[in-house]
Amino acid sequence: MKSLLMILCVISLTARGQSKITTKDSVDMKTTIEGFYSWYIDLIKTNKLNIDFNPSFARQDDGMTTLDFKKYKDGLKKYKFTESFIKRKIGDYKECVDNLKKIPFDKFSKYSDLDDFENIMCDFSNRYEWTGGQEPKDKAELTNLELVDSNTIVGQVRFTSYGNLDGTAARVTFKKSKKDWRVDNIELSRI
Repeated sequence: MKSLLMILCVISLTARGQSKITTKDSVDMKTTIEGFYSWYIDLIKTNKLNIDFNPSFARQDDGMTTLDFKKYKDGLKKYKFTESFIKRKIGDYKECVDNLKKIPFDKFSKYSDLDDFENIMCDFSNRYEWTGGQEPKDKAELTNLELVDSNTIVGQVRFTSYGNLDGTAARVTFKKSKKDWRVDNIELSRI
């Protein structure tokens, strides 16, 4: 408990002479992003990522193939991701969706080799979109927040693998939305 309070005190900093990040806001942002990553990492560990979150392949009414984003959108909304960020992330699948529209679902259903999915830019289940790479993480922790302006706060999330910091991080941008802060961008990096 003491370490949580110390982290929150460190996170509640004054940035560039602007107004302070409140303890309530820092707790809410920490709960949101760490909650998302805890849920995501648990889906990976229990082999449910492709069942309960990733976009799924589906048959269109015309018999062709597409992606169903319902569970993907629901998961992101649950953890306070902005609508604009969700739309941008779905847009990242455009090339895959465009290629799937040309493939009858019955033919696509027989795909089993990774090369088949790579050739149509639909190999997204071969990597972890929100943590990077192909190795699962143990934990994600929000380590700092910086006030950019009255509507934007940027935080850093660091990842742990096998009990140690693994050199990967996520830069998370939070945007003010009425009464709460929402995740508006996540950029992965090596540190």
